[in-house]
Amino acid sequence: MTGATLRTGGQHTSKSLLLIGTGLIGGSFALAAKSNGIFDRVVGMDRNEQALQRALDLGIVDAVAESIAADCAAVCVAVPVGSIAACVREAAAQAPLVFDVGSVKQPIVDALAPAPANFVPCHPIAGSERAGPEAADADLFRGHAVALTPVPTTNADAIATVRGYWQAVGAEVVVESPAAHDSRLALLSHLPHLVAFAFMEVASGAESLRGAGGGFRDFTRIAAADAEVWADILHSNAPCVKHYLDQLVDALHGFAAEQDSATLRRRIEAAATVKRALDATEP
Repeated sequence: MTGATLRTGGQHTSKSLLLIGTGLIGGSFALAAKSNGIFDRVVGMDRNEQALQRALDLGIVDAVAESIAADCAAVCVAVPVGSIAACVREAAAQAPLVFDVGSVKQPIVDALAPAPANFVPCHPIAGSERAGPEAADADLFRGHAVALTPVPTTNADAIATVRGYWQAVGAEVVVESPAAHDSRLALLSHLPHLVAFAFMEVASGAESLRGAGGGFRDFTRIAAADAEVWADILHSNAPCVKHYLDQLVDALHGFAAEQDSATLRRRIEAAATVKRALDATEP
């Protein structure tokens, strides 16, 4: 393809970003990048025309592109995990630098193998149960970790540049392998979402949820997450999620079958101690 054709006219500048996918994460990065001077212009693409128009109305993107721009400084791929590899393959052939924001990494680099040297796999570990351009927040990444998962073929200058992007929007960059990332996030994010979805499926059979208290709402908050995004994540990272799910099922059965109240209390206290220690480390 040639450079992007803009519906609103005009040309890209050397500090322009092409954003493919204008939802929560992509939209938040676009806002943060402009407010911190990383890019002075963002052009957008999205298969959801309504979302794309909303992103334009909200100032998340400054123009709409019909195709991938050859003259943009970078491309941010912010589509569901199952669509990332195809977008990256096309973008990397035309743009100088490409990075994604997908929650699963190994399946993407496997699908691309060999991954383009100008592609830096990323995962900002921040989000919300809200979705769409309306949920975008320029401060979403501030104080949160962003994982970079380069492979041996990834260009060192590309890694340094993308690291700089994330640091400029206030994120703390962690570099790890795609496999290590997927295993870690399976436990810290993907399994909790799966449990929340499954729990709400069970709870939906209740006669009424009107009496649900704060604990119920806290526990199930993430069950309101975007279905398309999370179906892709859970499907793509299924082996890692199942590894921890099997351990969780065993633990649940153990709690439910425990006959000794003192032992049950000790197990609950041990879990509470770990949770309190984790909370104490939060800023």
